[in-house]
Amino acid sequence: HPNVQFTIWSRTSIEILDLLENLEIDAGITYLENEPLGRVSSIPLYHERYRLITSADAPLGNRASVTWSEVAGVPLCLLTPDMQNRRIIDGLLRAAGGAPGAGSAAVPEPTLESNSMIVLFSHVRTGRWASVMPEKLADTLGLTERLRSIPIVEPDASHAIGLVVPDHDPMPPLLAALVAEAKLLANKLKS
Repeated sequence: HPNVQFTIWSRTSIEILDLLENLEIDAGITYLENEPLGRVSSIPLYHERYRLITSADAPLGNRASVTWSEVAGVPLCLLTPDMQNRRIIDGLLRAAGGAPGAGSAAVPEPTLESNSMIVLFSHVRTGRWASVMPEKLADTLGLTERLRSIPIVEPDASHAIGLVVPDHDPMPPLLAALVAEAKLLANKLKS
């Protein structure tokens, strides 16, 4: 609608839920299954899968797929621990055995952290680091011949991403229209 305006902020999942609770935002996009959502309505949009983003000439750079255990053994740059994506990745690395030679509770320490995927991507481009990123983001970054996006398997993990809105009945008309559009988008993303 021509009279609707959007402001897009990047926030942690906890901040999104707090902003919704305090009616400071109308909607957010976040993980739906990993951590408690509270009193919101959710519309699943797609399932996020993960890729190792690395240089073609780096360790694992010539592989068709890699395991989480193998990912634990390369120098990583990852999101900061306050980001839910990072907590998910840490859990997957921990479940795969963590750092080589470490106990099952160990998680490799990244050598660089940022709350920006673009910053992580720019550091991967230097060839000194690798990162774990969502498949859909990796597909949109415009990888060059020097960079590879490699599926991470064993396990093939995925997490639901969706729109969350305050749980109001009745829902305000503009928010109801956004929810209806999200449902249409979800159907397109599934096909």
